[in-house]
Amino acid sequence: MNSDSRDMPLKLIAQRLKALADPSRLAILHSLCKGEMYVTEIVRETGFHQANVSKHLRILREEGLVIPRRERKRTYYTISGTLHQDVCSLICRSLESKADSEREILKAYWKETHE
Repeated sequence: MNSDSRDMPLKLIAQRLKALADPSRLAILHSLCKGEMYVTEIVRETGFHQANVSKHLRILREEGLVIPRRERKRTYYTISGTLHQDVCSLICRSLESKADSEREILKAYWKETHE
């Protein structure tokens, strides 16, 4: 197995994570948790400019994180699964664990320096 074929899965994973690593895209996905929306509704919900929403939706669509559905002149979007929720939940648990660990370190430091 050459290095390119070994690296390809990692590149695909990094690309998917990169799509989820933008706060604006996470906000759009969070809005879509409420159900199917068209672009104007997403703009209203997020407060982002239409051009930015469209750009982020394109990236999310290319990564398979949202599914477009065309109806007349409107394109509606839905979330394709729970990946972003699963990732956000995992990251939040990681941040909580890190905060707990740091809190314990600071408590020990405070106790040691104020005895």
